[in-house]
Amino acid sequence: MRYITLLFMFLMIAAAADRDLVGRYAGEWKSNSAGGNGAFRLNLEQPAGGAWKLDVVFAYAGEDVKTITREVKIDQSKLEAAYDFDLLGATLRSKITAEWKGSTFDGHYQTTTVDGANAVDDGVWTATRK
Repeated sequence: MRYITLLFMFLMIAAAADRDLVGRYAGEWKSNSAGGNGAFRLNLEQPAGGAWKLDVVFAYAGEDVKTITREVKIDQSKLEAAYDFDLLGATLRSKITAEWKGSTFDGHYQTTTVDGANAVDDGVWTATRK
């Protein structure tokens, strides 16, 4: 019985830690290869008892690029997500990973064609709670 109680308490603490990540974040992205960079904003929501929702907007050449989230996973202090966007006539997919470092997400991204067959760009990003 003690084991079940401890397991339940651990799961409750883990769920509470995840919920602490709900919010709006702003920062920037920087390409490792193409030399680009710009603003990076995300909004994390978790409706009561529901799946995580993520909205990402980033700036490219001074213009905001809106995205369509395809997947999002939060596990403790780690974020994994994928989103699609249109840029210069192509539909692309970025996969992001990040770790929560107390006040900032510190992460990486990899952008490919939607089918994943061709690498387009990769780099780093950071975002702090607004």
